[in-house]
Amino acid sequence: MLRAHLATGADPAALTRDILLAGVKVGSWLHRQLTTWPALHPGQQQLMTALGLTPDSNPLTPVRRARRTFEETVQLLELFLHREGRIPAARETVRVDGDTVKLGAWLAKARTKHRSGQLPDEHVRLVAALFEGDWTAEDAVPAVLM
Repeated sequence: MLRAHLATGADPAALTRDILLAGVKVGSWLHRQLTTWPALHPGQQQLMTALGLTPDSNPLTPVRRARRTFEETVQLLELFLHREGRIPAARETVRVDGDTVKLGAWLAKARTKHRSGQLPDEHVRLVAALFEGDWTAEDAVPAVLM
């Protein structure tokens, strides 16, 4: 079934775990085959290799995204402050480009780093510009409210 699908010119890189072929989640099946590769019969491994599907070429491996820079996260915080008019709660998240950003935890960590002298001055200035007074206080007031 997978061989026939790929023979039609389907791109293995387009496979996801939820793709259905003849009622079978072929992506989930493929994931199992590739993660249990040593347990497969050598003939099964040869068939998979002939299709270009091996643990080393796993099309289901998620693409690693580059980490968001401090400056980019400050921009997200600024947008949040403008939209919500308040600081994010400790466990508050926002969705950005399909990613979940733990904005509240990020701000808490930045505060902790600042208090221990581990946050570079440049970063301190970026965050401080978004608040009136002491931005490390739990009741910090966003500058957008002033």
